[in-house]
Amino acid sequence: MKKILELLKNPFIQITLFAFVLQTFLFAVFYMLPDPLGLSMTEMFSGRMLWQFTMTYGAILVLSALFAFAKAPRALSIFYVFYFFFAIADYEVFRFTHQRLSYSYLRTYFHLSNISDATTISTLGGESATVWFLGAFFATVSAAVFFCVYWTNRKCRLKKAGKPTKLVFAKKIPVTMLVLGLVLSVIPLILFLAGTRGTVTVPLIHFPVDMRFTLGKHTITAPILHIAAEESFEFVRDNYKITDELMKELDSFLPADFAENRVSLEYPGFRKASAAKFKATHPYNIVFIFGESFKGCIFNQMLEGDTTLAPNIWKLANEGAIWFKNAFSSGYPTVRGTMSTYLGFPSHPNRDLPSFYASNRFKGFPEYLTDYTRAYVTISNPIFDHTLPFVERFFGDNWHVVPEPKIHGTMDSLGANLAIETLAKMPTDKNWFLLFNTIASHIPFQNYPDAFDAKPDDAMYRYRAAVRYTDQQLGRFFEELSKRPDYDNTVVILLGDHDTPVDSLDYRVPQPLGVSASQIFMCIFSKDTNLVKGLTVREDVAAQHDIGPTVMDLAQVRGANHFWGYDLLTDQRPENQPSIFLTQNAYYLGFRDSVIVGGLENEDVFVGKKGVYRESSDATAKAWRENAIGASKIIRTLLRNDKMMPPE
Repeated sequence: MKKILELLKNPFIQITLFAFVLQTFLFAVFYMLPDPLGLSMTEMFSGRMLWQFTMTYGAILVLSALFAFAKAPRALSIFYVFYFFFAIADYEVFRFTHQRLSYSYLRTYFHLSNISDATTISTLGGESATVWFLGAFFATVSAAVFFCVYWTNRKCRLKKAGKPTKLVFAKKIPVTMLVLGLVLSVIPLILFLAGTRGTVTVPLIHFPVDMRFTLGKHTITAPILHIAAEESFEFVRDNYKITDELMKELDSFLPADFAENRVSLEYPGFRKASAAKFKATHPYNIVFIFGESFKGCIFNQMLEGDTTLAPNIWKLANEGAIWFKNAFSSGYPTVRGTMSTYLGFPSHPNRDLPSFYASNRFKGFPEYLTDYTRAYVTISNPIFDHTLPFVERFFGDNWHVVPEPKIHGTMDSLGANLAIETLAKMPTDKNWFLLFNTIASHIPFQNYPDAFDAKPDDAMYRYRAAVRYTDQQLGRFFEELSKRPDYDNTVVILLGDHDTPVDSLDYRVPQPLGVSASQIFMCIFSKDTNLVKGLTVREDVAAQHDIGPTVMDLAQVRGANHFWGYDLLTDQRPENQPSIFLTQNAYYLGFRDSVIVGGLENEDVFVGKKGVYRESSDATAKAWRENAIGASKIIRTLLRNDKMMPPE
């Protein structure tokens, strides 16, 4: 007992024990309390907690050992303030957005102007877990301040008394901590490399342990420092040699004529101007609307008779529209989907690319509309999704932000007002392009007025109510649009920025965090029978990166570009070719009747049909996995080396 008490006097043991207690508390809060949708975190990540616990506690022991070797206890206490700040923020970010606190996330969302963003306040306000997490952080700061003051005073007292101030303890303490930490840290790696899978029952107590690993590194499994270390490594790694094999894998996702129109092998994702015939017989005015989290599986229910979801959109569709039943986002969250739509290729895995590379050579489809008057109306400041550099390139000074609402939940009403005002300024003797977005159906689906509808715990009820509110505001805009003399020469493109998880069905995808079911609503509306005759429902796969070629057809412009997609007015994606998006070290491939999802750094492949996902060893699924990995390597290399398009 005396030896234990002596051991506990060691400051590194004290700090490490405090870190263990704090980390255990964070785990307890994280797994005891559900996410804002009420979904159980333990249910969502069953089988991953074993890996998380061993790696996290192992990391703490290793870090403490390193500082112990340096004999710097105050530095260790200060370090843990920063370590747990990022760890706590990581848990909070994950609970609300199902993303990790990666470099990408920090660059995208932790801008000063976003700290007081209305979305952040509405999401984080009043959550009990947030209160507990903030309390844990303040406890960490208080403990560090107390220890630093105590240790400094102790050294001063010893110095005045003429006693030695240097720490003296046996090296076996930091050595033991280091060895134990490394053992705990590598247990998951050893078991994974050994091929341990399935459920293992612990002898004697007969306790089942799920031995699954992850689809990618960005899951709750990895402590924040593991993610930081691997992402740092990827800054160096993202330079792959582009081989003929990789080119074949890239071409498997591209239109058939892409390879023959490729400018050069130095720029394999860039093609010459198309010589294909336009579907449009003249340039059209274009209204482009990003619907916040417009879920394809929900909107498609209107085709089965559930037209109460969005009656104004349904009315517009029946005047003439191409409705894509199998439309997919090209990235998640918003910044990935919007940038992929503008720039015509899937986002880079693990990055908020291409927004991080705003200085690189890109050309978004609005830049091809040189003869058009272009305007942009946004619900939130473009800084929020790190798209401001592109907004200014595409629209110059002609972009507008809605004012702060006086009544909570009226952002879409204000957005419609501003869109209507901007529409009134569009010329009638010249073609124009107007883009705006909606917000009511943003998670947690609370952005509609209290007087409009109730806000029960049922997330699907709130989601549908939010969509109806957005539809009501869009109806006002459509009414004003129909009064214009150039209405018959106007095309409306409406699509979701991404899908969003609403209920437990959306979590059946065995996903790395940040990848939700990616099917979105996408529709092209026009009263011109030369383009569309009535409501045409298309079964072929459509994707956000198909928008660029489609807009260029509607505007009757051509130009060399890095658009991977198809002109949706004239082309259909082959039945056996999927849409692709890459996010957080994972791939998601959308076919007409199924999807394939998996990690870029392991062998697991899951095939989903009608919302049910099963691990697959099918040769075709495995082949598409290889194609996705090859395409991801090319994107990494091209973006890292600024090779998406040649200098102009």
